[in-house]
Amino acid sequence: MKKAMIGGGILMLVGVIILALTVRGGTRSPREWISGRFPAGGGGYQSGQPPIRTAGEIIGHSRPVDRVYDPAGVFLRYPGAVVAVLPAATGSVIHVDTPERGYQRWRGYVNGRWGGPGGRASLFRGGGPGGGK
Repeated sequence: MKKAMIGGGILMLVGVIILALTVRGGTRSPREWISGRFPAGGGGYQSGQPPIRTAGEIIGHSRPVDRVYDPAGVFLRYPGAVVAVLPAATGSVIHVDTPERGYQRWRGYVNGRWGGPGGRASLFRGGGPGGGK
């Protein structure tokens, strides 16, 4: 009986660890993957594909917590990075910034779409009837 309880506890702990890694992996920063997949140049990373296709490839690897599609490009928000995929003469250029730098650099495109007045994403955007919206 005691061995069964210990074995069950170990299995449960392993399950929790696997679940945590799976959930965390869904929104991981794509910084390392982008640097290994796309050549650097022109102030960022280069892709021969248009921004929407390049962003789709990045999203397929690392799901962002938020995204903005704009005529100027595609902006992806991750817990540890902001990725901007902009049109270039022969495809697109990818910029990967820290969240602070990304909000500052791209606020004209993401401000008001990712939450609060400073462009910072709000965890709670309100709900229900009444003020505060």
